[in-house]
Amino acid sequence: MKKKIIIFFIISILFAATGGTYLLIMNERRTEDIDNLIMLHQVEILRGHLLLNIRTVEADLYSQVSRHPESVEAIVSHVNTMETTIKSCFECHHSDNITARLYDLDDQIDQFSHAFSRILTMQGNMKRHADEVERAHIIGDSLISKVNTMIVLTNSMLNKRTEMSIRDMKRTKLTMIALVAAGPILIAVLSLTAYAGFTKPIRVLLGATRKMKGGDLDVRISGLQDEFQELGDAFDDMAISLQQNTWRLEESEKRYRNLFENAADAIFMLSLEEGSEGKILQANHAAAEMHGYSVEELETMNIADLDSPDAALGIPMRIDRMKSGEWLRTEITHVHRNGTVFPVEISAGIIEVGDKKYILAIDRNIADRKRAEESLQRAQQIRIAGEMATGLAHEIKNPLAGIKATMEMLSHEPYLAEEDRNVLGKAIAEIKRIEYLMKSLLNFARPPKPQFVKTDVNAVMDTVLGLVQKDPSFVRDARKAIHIVKKYEQHRPAVMADPMQLQQIFMNLLLNAADAMSGGGILTVETAYDKPSDGIQIAISDTGTGVDVAMMDSIFQPFFTTKPKGTGLGLAITRRLVEEHEGRITITNRPEGGASFRIHLPAYREGEPQP
Repeated sequence: MKKKIIIFFIISILFAATGGTYLLIMNERRTEDIDNLIMLHQVEILRGHLLLNIRTVEADLYSQVSRHPESVEAIVSHVNTMETTIKSCFECHHSDNITARLYDLDDQIDQFSHAFSRILTMQGNMKRHADEVERAHIIGDSLISKVNTMIVLTNSMLNKRTEMSIRDMKRTKLTMIALVAAGPILIAVLSLTAYAGFTKPIRVLLGATRKMKGGDLDVRISGLQDEFQELGDAFDDMAISLQQNTWRLEESEKRYRNLFENAADAIFMLSLEEGSEGKILQANHAAAEMHGYSVEELETMNIADLDSPDAALGIPMRIDRMKSGEWLRTEITHVHRNGTVFPVEISAGIIEVGDKKYILAIDRNIADRKRAEESLQRAQQIRIAGEMATGLAHEIKNPLAGIKATMEMLSHEPYLAEEDRNVLGKAIAEIKRIEYLMKSLLNFARPPKPQFVKTDVNAVMDTVLGLVQKDPSFVRDARKAIHIVKKYEQHRPAVMADPMQLQQIFMNLLLNAADAMSGGGILTVETAYDKPSDGIQIAISDTGTGVDVAMMDSIFQPFFTTKPKGTGLGLAITRRLVEEHEGRITITNRPEGGASFRIHLPAYREGEPQP
């Protein structure tokens, strides 16, 4: 395009220079023609004056024979004027032919003047005077004839020159009009050409820009030339670069989104603006599943809504720590939608996005880790209990058996007073209690290996219920009676279990429930199949006083008991046996009163290997 612009200017300059030069030349020529015409007209006028002077002198000649002759002074004056006029004719530039004629006229005028001089001096000699007059007439007629001829020739040439000049002037005028008209036309044509050369590429570029603005990054420019082609290539390169950058950003966003959405930990983006601190702006699916809400519900809540009451009290302090630049790592408790409190490990800090600051919080449910830690702690306790049981069995069992046998022998002596016999009986009972404690401790520390067989949970439960109903805990008067309610699901899978250990588990829980209802109540036994976990749920619920919330975490610990004569090993052994069956046991307080033990055991499937 630069070349076209340069060519446009060169053509314009050449046209202006050529047209101007031509106009100047034509103007100069027409001026010369006019000057020549003026000069010719002046010559014609001068020759007319010469002819008039000659005729005047000739008239003076004729007056000499009239009654009123011209005076000598007038004649001399007329002759001098005639001579002066002929002399002035030589001041113009003439052709050689005209110059020769002028010289001839000048000679004849001299002769004419001399003839007049002689006529005036020969007034007394009539004959010579008449001859000189005749001669002067001849010269005068000849001069008049020659001057007339020259005037006619001059008029003819002047007419031709005038016609030619007029034609040339008209032609020049037309040419000037044409040039003056052609100039704007040429400029308009060149301007339109330049305008089209500019506007078309600009329209193409503008159209491509609008498409790109609309999100079409595949737009490309073609058909442009010169510098616009370079600009179009640069535009295409920009579009390709922008498209590649957009792809990279989209890929980065996809990776971030996948990381955000598919992360196993809960991720929150929280507001840091005053008045809405802690408001959940974004949350991933793991956060929703962890707390029992949908993502949309979480984004209408504040993080304080998910913290337990104790944890929520520390939110301002934690935010202040993050504002000071600390990346916070701590453990708190959150509340599930169903009210369950669970421990979480949080990692949170402030991030900047653009000119705004947010809190990024990553929460991890550490309930399994806590359970694992508790399991490890229980394993350590079991190991300690095993060592204690082994030592006690070795150090106490044999001496205790000897003491027991001796006391039993003494209690049968006939000479022994009844009061002493009762004392020995109580001592023997306490020794038996110690033996039972030792046996329980050994069973807890080193339980027998379960013998797994396909087992019907309902059948085992019925057997245990038949046994416990004969236990003194269940044999009561009508006011303190315990009523048993069975809610069995009949069509459910079996389990792989040791029936004897399963009986021991149920026995411990049923007796524990009977102890909790000293004033009587209802004992509910339920079995059901839980499809989502593919397991059998067994629930044993009572209507007693329930369990103190502060004791919930300790109730399955070894040696923990609330009974005056309890060993603290019953529920610990029960939990140990359930875990040996790859199950789990939990306890909750019922809303209507009492406690409920729930056992979950894996369902048996044909073809599965035994544990």
